[in-house]
Amino acid sequence: MKKLFTLTIVALLVQFASFAQSRLSGPRTACTGATVHFYDSTLISGTWSSSNTTVATIDSTGSVSALSTGVTVISFTTGSFVDTLMLYVYASPAAISGPSSVCVGASITLTDATAGGTWSSSSTTIATAGLSTGIITGVSSGTVNIFYTTGGSCYASKVVTVGSSTFIDSILGPRTVCVGSTINLYDSTAGGVWTSTSGTIASIGATTGVVTGLAVGTTTISYTVTSSCGGSISRAITVSVISGASAGTISGPTTVVAGSSITLTDGVTGGTWTSGSTSIATINPTTGVVTGVSAGVAVISYTVTACGSTTTATYTVTVTAFDGIAGNVYFSHGSYYGYVKVWLINYNPGTHMLTAIDSQNIYCGGAASVAYSFAGLSTDSFRVKAATTDSMLIGGTGYIPTYHDSAFYWFNANVINHTSGTADVNKNIYMDYGTTTVGAGFISGDVTTGANRGTTTTYAVGMIVFLTDGSNKELASTYTNSVGAYTFSNLPAGSYKVHPEAINYRTTDYTGINLTSTHPSLSGASFVQHTVSKTITPTIVAVNNVNANSNSIVAFPNPTSGKLNINWSVASNETATIIVADITGREVFKSNVEMNAGNGSYSIDLSNMNNGLYVISVKSATINYNNKIQVQH
Repeated sequence: MKKLFTLTIVALLVQFASFAQSRLSGPRTACTGATVHFYDSTLISGTWSSSNTTVATIDSTGSVSALSTGVTVISFTTGSFVDTLMLYVYASPAAISGPSSVCVGASITLTDATAGGTWSSSSTTIATAGLSTGIITGVSSGTVNIFYTTGGSCYASKVVTVGSSTFIDSILGPRTVCVGSTINLYDSTAGGVWTSTSGTIASIGATTGVVTGLAVGTTTISYTVTSSCGGSISRAITVSVISGASAGTISGPTTVVAGSSITLTDGVTGGTWTSGSTSIATINPTTGVVTGVSAGVAVISYTVTACGSTTTATYTVTVTAFDGIAGNVYFSHGSYYGYVKVWLINYNPGTHMLTAIDSQNIYCGGAASVAYSFAGLSTDSFRVKAATTDSMLIGGTGYIPTYHDSAFYWFNANVINHTSGTADVNKNIYMDYGTTTVGAGFISGDVTTGANRGTTTTYAVGMIVFLTDGSNKELASTYTNSVGAYTFSNLPAGSYKVHPEAINYRTTDYTGINLTSTHPSLSGASFVQHTVSKTITPTIVAVNNVNANSNSIVAFPNPTSGKLNINWSVASNETATIIVADITGREVFKSNVEMNAGNGSYSIDLSNMNNGLYVISVKSATINYNNKIQVQH
């Protein structure tokens, strides 16, 4: 009997120790109808269960559905080992009833069929809530969430709008009307009243917005809306009553450079623009945008027809010869839709400084090219560069940012030696297209600054890095992180180059990178940025990560936001140890995995790791795999 009692005590102590050291994580409370999640920190396969499935159920992923009030024990079983946590399920309150709006300074009462809860407001500067009464008082105009909270922090919510006055939109419609004719005015805010300050010049229907011209002159038309919270607000416009057409007065610039545009305006609306000499200047008939064609003088006309008569105003525009750099941006894939940015860049060989002195955004609506021009330039040497919107999205695909005429990097781009007063035309840019690569390999490295002569290392942070193929076509791009590191992942077998690009620096590419099925990745493709010589050069030659024999190990995706897959192809059964360590060497994950002969996979959850660079190793009697992994949430 004594022996049995001792064994019982030991068993209870073991169970208590197991419970005290539980590796489960998850909430201790839930509301009926909600879904919560539980996790086991060991990442070992096991079975989830709930002791009371009428209160809550749990699936194989640890996802719990709260069904009814009560308590249940959530368990995770691995072999003979069991981890447990208690889960208390509370009732969710019923939906809130009552008005959805209140005026500033007034109150409404909200109710909930579930008793015993408390009321609160998400913003007491907009509305306050009586803790136990549900009385909502408007403080200032806006919207606010009102909460009704019961046991276990279960709550229902309702959006309440607090109003102080009615918003009224702008009045739309013509601003002139002929004597004896009508026009229609409109405002999108309903329920208002129309009035005219001079009923002898023009009258208006109080509810229709129909204006009738009675005599030549002007009147103010108002639209007034009274708020349900008290007070009113009005919009007003001036309407002119005319007996004949008036073309008004044209205003705007008097000169334009050939190839450029200006905009002319007229105070009278509804007219049509024309050019007296389209070989010198053209004009959009409705917008008044004048485009210079060649040197000379063009007479621009604005014609208005109204009240049975027609009149025209004229304006003289002088077109000067183009002085600057112009060309076209061509797209290798044909039609392109979207904006194209073109930069005019000046290079100072004495200071090694490259400076963008001008730029323009040009919309392409489905053409194979767009035109650009920079006018009024001084005598100097220039480069021009173009990029589409998608090519400027790091990690995206699209047209590669390109210099004239087809160079990807500034130091081998064509230089335009411009002389003031002359025209450098047909300085075209031919853009190629980059595509996303797909595979299980990766290339990684970093960029440090200085000469690495034993001094403290600093990092090139936020530098763009391009991955290119053997013909220098861009395949992908990324930025260096806070420790100067970069990674290109999901790469198939093939030949690659890495090119860090920094303005004012000349880069020597990291070349000779060949990824194969037995050499799937490359670590340590690193660079040094030399701030004196303005160069970026590769450091020591990196070595492809290889397996000790014909066995194949691949870890992906890289970078990863949390889940990391390890695929293998091994010739015989292996017992391998998987270790993930941070850059200081501290192990953050370790597990033994049985690798059966042939193909297999294993998943690691790194979602609780901080962003940064980690080292993964897979080792057995015949496997020695090491790689860098970038965690990036």
